[in-house]
Amino acid sequence: MGQIPSASGEHVEPRPAATVALLRPGRDGPEVLLTHRPASMAFAGDMHVFPGGAVDAADADPRLVDRSVATPDEAVARLGGDPEGLLTPERALALHVAAIRELFEEAGVLLADRSTGGPPDTDALAAARASLVAGETTLADVAESLDLRLRTDLLSPISHWTTPPVMPRRFDTRFFVAELPSGVEPTFTTDEVFADRWLTPAAALVAFAAGEIGLWPPTIGTLQQLEHVRSFAEVRERLAPGQLVAPRSVVETADVERIVLGGAGGVAGQTVNCYLVGRRELVVVDPGDPSDAAAEAILAAAARRGGRIGAIALTHLDPDHAAGAEPLALRLGLRVMVGQGGGWLVDNSEEVADGQRITTGDVELTVVATPGPRPDHIALLIGEGSGASSAGRDVLVGDLVGGRASRAILAPSDDRAWNASLARLAAFRPRRVFTGHDEPLESSALSESAQPGSEGS
Repeated sequence: MGQIPSASGEHVEPRPAATVALLRPGRDGPEVLLTHRPASMAFAGDMHVFPGGAVDAADADPRLVDRSVATPDEAVARLGGDPEGLLTPERALALHVAAIRELFEEAGVLLADRSTGGPPDTDALAAARASLVAGETTLADVAESLDLRLRTDLLSPISHWTTPPVMPRRFDTRFFVAELPSGVEPTFTTDEVFADRWLTPAAALVAFAAGEIGLWPPTIGTLQQLEHVRSFAEVRERLAPGQLVAPRSVVETADVERIVLGGAGGVAGQTVNCYLVGRRELVVVDPGDPSDAAAEAILAAAARRGGRIGAIALTHLDPDHAAGAEPLALRLGLRVMVGQGGGWLVDNSEEVADGQRITTGDVELTVVATPGPRPDHIALLIGEGSGASSAGRDVLVGDLVGGRASRAILAPSDDRAWNASLARLAAFRPRRVFTGHDEPLESSALSESAQPGSEGS
C-alpha cells in the first residue's frame, strides 16, 4: 500500500482531517466515488481515495455555527464523543465543515442550500469554488455572501482512522458518507485529481485485488463496511457511531490477556476483543481498532507482562477484527497472519493453513480452519497438543460463537460451513472459549451455537 515509515523516527502529531465517501444509486447497488491522485503527490500518490483533506483553521470560524444545521454539541455526539475529552464540540463541527468544504473544492458537490430556501446560483457557486481552491476566500465568507445553510446533517459519520506514528505525514481522519444530491454531477478542476471512477464497493475491492487500483487500509476498510449496503438510509440506521469507550484489559489466564477495544473497524461504540497470547514472547490476535489509543493499550499490556510482541494474527478479515492490524504491523515491523484466501486484503501478510502451528510466541497456537462467518475464518487453539491430546486447551474462536459486529452490515454467512466448523471445533473438547465480542464461554457454547436454517441445505 506504499506507506513509508519516517526516516527520522520522530513522533509526528496527526493533523485533523475529514473525508467523504459519496454514494449514488447504481444498477448493481450503490456506487461510491473514488478519485485517483497523481503519482507526483507527496501524500497518497497514485492511490484511489475518497474526496477529503486536512481541517483548516477557517473551518472553525464561529460564523459557521449559525449556518450549520447540526449544532456543535450534536456534531460531537454524532462522532461518538471522546472519553479523553479532546474532541470538543467546536472541533467536531469543524470536522463536519471540512468534509463539506473538501467535497466542494475537490468534486464540486456542495451540501448546502440557501437559508431562505432553494438552491444557490450556479455561476456564483462556480466562482466561489474557484476562490476557495485558490485560497482567496473561506467557506464562512462564501456562506455569508451567498446566504448558505451548511447541510452538515446530510453527512453520516461512520469511522475514525489515525495514521500510524511511524509515518512522516500523519492524519487523524473522520470518515463520512453522503448521498449525491439529485441533479448534481461531480466536476474536477484541481490538480489533486488525475481521474475519477464510480464503482460499487465490491467492484472497487475486486479491482484492488486484481492490482488495477491502489487503496490504503482506511479506504479498504470503508469499502468493506459499504460493500453490502443497499441504500444511504441503511448507512444512517446501521453504521452510525455510538458512544466511544476507552480500552480496558482483563487478564483471563497466565497465557491470555483480553483487551476490549472500543472503536472496532474505526467505528466508535463497536467493541471487539483483542487478545495477547503468551507470557514473554507474545502474539496479538484481532487488533480491530485502528486508533492510537487502541495501539497504546495493546503495547502497554505487553509492557506490563514484560513481554515483546512477535506476531499478529487475525481470525478473519472483517474490519472490526482486522482494521488495526496493518498499522500495528507497520509500527512493529511484523507480518500479519491470516486465513487462507485473506491475504489480498492486508499488506505484508502471510496466509496460514489448517493445522499449522504458530510458534512465534512462547505459547503455541494451532490454526483450525473454521469457515462460515467468512471463508477465511480461522480459530486458534492455545497451547501444545494435537488430536486427542488437545482436550482441555483454550481456543480463540473469532466470530464463530457469540455476537458479531454491532455496527456493521456483513456478508451473508455460509450456515452449513458454520455448523460444520462448530462441530469440528467441539471435537477438540476445549476448556474455555474466547469469543470475538462476548465474555469467555464454556465449551458447551460450541454445540449450542448451531446456525438455524441449514439442515438439509
